[in-house]
Amino acid sequence: MNNHSPLAVKFTDENYLTKAEVGKQLHMLTFDSYWEEVTSYREEHRLVLPFRTISGSAYYFTATEAILAKLDLFEKHLNQFALRATNLALEQSKETKTALFFPILKQISELEKSNTKELTIKVILSGAEADTNENHSPVRLYLQTLNYYLDRSADRPDSSFLGSALSRLYGNDDLMEFYRFKDFDNRVARLAYVLNPDYPYAPYQEIETLMDPFYDWLSTDTNLPPFAHAIIALFYMDYVKPFWERNSSMAALLAKDAYAWATKEKSNGIFYAPFELLLSPDFAESDAYRETKRTCDATYLVLEALNRFGPLLDNANRSLDAMRIKPYQDDFHQLSPEEERLAESKFSEPKQMTLPLDNATPIATPEPKVEASPSQKPAEPSSLSSSPSTPLPVSTPLQAENEPVTPLSSPTVSSVDTVPVLSSIEPVTPISGEELTKSEIKDYVRYLLETNPSLNKKQASFYASHCTNGRYYTIQQYKAFTKCVYETARTSMDKLAEEGYYKKLQFKNKFVYTPSGKENKHS
Repeated sequence: MNNHSPLAVKFTDENYLTKAEVGKQLHMLTFDSYWEEVTSYREEHRLVLPFRTISGSAYYFTATEAILAKLDLFEKHLNQFALRATNLALEQSKETKTALFFPILKQISELEKSNTKELTIKVILSGAEADTNENHSPVRLYLQTLNYYLDRSADRPDSSFLGSALSRLYGNDDLMEFYRFKDFDNRVARLAYVLNPDYPYAPYQEIETLMDPFYDWLSTDTNLPPFAHAIIALFYMDYVKPFWERNSSMAALLAKDAYAWATKEKSNGIFYAPFELLLSPDFAESDAYRETKRTCDATYLVLEALNRFGPLLDNANRSLDAMRIKPYQDDFHQLSPEEERLAESKFSEPKQMTLPLDNATPIATPEPKVEASPSQKPAEPSSLSSSPSTPLPVSTPLQAENEPVTPLSSPTVSSVDTVPVLSSIEPVTPISGEELTKSEIKDYVRYLLETNPSLNKKQASFYASHCTNGRYYTIQQYKAFTKCVYETARTSMDKLAEEGYYKKLQFKNKFVYTPSGKENKHS
């Protein structure tokens, strides 16, 4: 029993190949004896699943030690991602969800054919305004459903979970119907008389019979890893299509809940993972997907999903990385003339004595040491109370040690001091890593000009292209964007700040402008 052919192990554990792929690897036209060795090895590790195809055949999974080890290793990375996303969301909930949910909602828009443009998805994610367009409801309600399940432990993956999820995707607490009560067309009725047909979906009379054993397996099985539960749930829901609408959205939600339920922690941090992206047409048209439908061997499906999900998880992690470092990347740019003058004046001013807040011994800037001649006596130190009319400057925690301090008795205050000082920048994320299309920017510019006639077209165009929450923009960027002189760029950015579109801040030795979230104040 244990003396298996090396080819059987290679074509199962290393690469789970179909019969046709084995023949190509062996470069043989007749290879039935070798294929029998492969199937014998797989049958020894076969786990029969208790739910069926529409035509009544049983699904199974090949659970060799090597295959289970692959899934276990990947699940460690997936769990680390879910934990990381959960922890980041505690500090930056909006930014984390924006970074991870934008590609998910974009995919949901395509799957549900809602025709929701990327700009609209960004608006929905930002929460800047209420979106009431009925065509966008699949995207808006899916986001609300994700947020709901992120705030609770995993539910048992059964009809109760699906009923709750479906009512949220419909936006109606009173669910009038659950499973569909008719077929989408007449194809299924015709296929009832065909031997072993390839059903596009289940006949409505068979839905409950098919789904009940499937729920029981998802809720109680401990033989297969959580990732296998999730992918098989994704596949089976798309295969049966039990609902009249939202079948793709429901398949993704069930996959996430099935994964969370199968883990020890039952944490719903997995709802951040992009299972929705596996529902792309190229996955359904892959050889592995078709082989699972043809042979009922779910191993092909799970391992193909494993290969595809790895890059998707890497992209999600890179989105989180970009969210953390993007503000610091934006900080490195060429200084404007005003910023250069400000920096030069700060570093050229002489150092002054500062008095710590706890009244400890004053710390003064060291003076050059001068050797005294033997005939000279050392100079007596001046008393701090010798000049009561000139108060000493006091340093605060916001002042760096090497920055000059303006005396408290100074009669004038620089205009720079009226600008809030940004002592540090917390990591944030843009609404999306993709640029707006020319059409979207054009529409937004027209909207800005119509709602605020005091803006000119260049100002509106710059803001429409530089309005991502959490980003910091400079006068130099406006100058380069509009090809104007520096003074015009400075006054234009100040104008946008005065109108409430940006907040003007001082960060270190320069001015930065960040969107204030008040772009609709004139509407």
